[in-house]
Amino acid sequence: MRLAVKGFPNQVADLSKIAVGLQCLTQLVDHGANAKDDGVFGPALVRAGVAGTGHVPMPIDDYIRDQLTKRADRQSFRATARGLRELYRRMGLIDDSGPDVEVTPLGRRAAAYAAVAMGAEQIGFWRRVIRNMTHDGGNGVSHPYQVLLRLVARKPGITRAKCALALEARDDSSEQLDRVVALSDLPEDTIRARIDVTKSNWDNAKKVLPKFAEQLGDVIRTGQSFVIADAPGRADEGAVGEPDAEVGVNQRRTDGARAPRSSREVTQQTIGRAGIVEQSDEVEIPPPDIDPVAAAEGVKQRAVRLRRHNLLVREFAARLQAAGAQLYEDPFDILALLAARGILVEVKTLDGTDSDERDRVRDALAQLLYYEVFVTRPVAGEATIRKLACFEHKISDPHIAWLNKQGIAVIWKENGAFAGDELAGDFLCRYLEEFR
Repeated sequence: MRLAVKGFPNQVADLSKIAVGLQCLTQLVDHGANAKDDGVFGPALVRAGVAGTGHVPMPIDDYIRDQLTKRADRQSFRATARGLRELYRRMGLIDDSGPDVEVTPLGRRAAAYAAVAMGAEQIGFWRRVIRNMTHDGGNGVSHPYQVLLRLVARKPGITRAKCALALEARDDSSEQLDRVVALSDLPEDTIRARIDVTKSNWDNAKKVLPKFAEQLGDVIRTGQSFVIADAPGRADEGAVGEPDAEVGVNQRRTDGARAPRSSREVTQQTIGRAGIVEQSDEVEIPPPDIDPVAAAEGVKQRAVRLRRHNLLVREFAARLQAAGAQLYEDPFDILALLAARGILVEVKTLDGTDSDERDRVRDALAQLLYYEVFVTRPVAGEATIRKLACFEHKISDPHIAWLNKQGIAVIWKENGAFAGDELAGDFLCRYLEEFR
């Protein structure tokens, strides 16, 4: 069996450099160069400053000439080129399964961020790409960034080295999370022996994901230890695990569900009004400098779907408020607090195509697992939050079963009312008449 922590690309973890590297690759593709050739892509990365010239600074042209005198397997820029291509593939930014490299629309949008200051829009883009990134551990597929955040949330203060365990989870299940959490309590050498991984693979595995989380503001690092920020991208809002005089360091009160401090309390009338077209993730649009016509049409589609999205949010929020819930939003669509229980809701519109349903289902899964770390055990207490994906109409049975497997109930609009699967009935029957 191939161990999960093996084989994950670790050459570059700086998001700005990752964007510049993708711009290099896109330019090679657009000019007809062979971007699958590490001897072509590698030198381009060096010239762009993505790959360095080694421990001893020297002129770039001299460095490239020196490298080219060596055997191909000794040319360091080839390893960087190969690793970055693999990372781009895992991120869904390229498709290099055929004879040529193809840059996806998502990849072209990423390339457009090269040399652009890291702002809220770009951080939001990278967060979505990274949280959807998959990893095949040999026995299943996981979303390693989501596993990382859930691991850090369960083990506040975990060391950077033990963050490598995010790549050991074979899938996104709670059983796999429990397994890696248990492993994190062991000394590093015992962990490596238990999962049969070399020290070099272990050291490589810890390099990328924690660095991504720092840049996105999803964790706070103190020395070599990490805790979860109180909300995505808001490391300055405080961390899960900050000292509490009565319950001790690295703990929070767990006497009932609560909302993260950065969330807003809302009502059925005020919820869903803060979203703007540019931040909506219901439709992907290319950046204006790639295809202005398509970008303009994308903005129009986003505006329409954002309105439908917000109306659906308000309609379901009204049901929850009528049941006595306190409502919160940001970063999630709805967090409804009912006594000691919380219901975390992500709402998705659909355009009726199979591809759109697939994308929206994947987004709902990613967001609910991602936001779970801000409202479960480290924040709200054990088993107090229920996750719910709400769609405009019923999605396919295989997608419902897939979400259910991750502990996510599914509801949808049907004949002017809300309907749902069996899990949704279990979650909602005591609160909403429609599910009794």
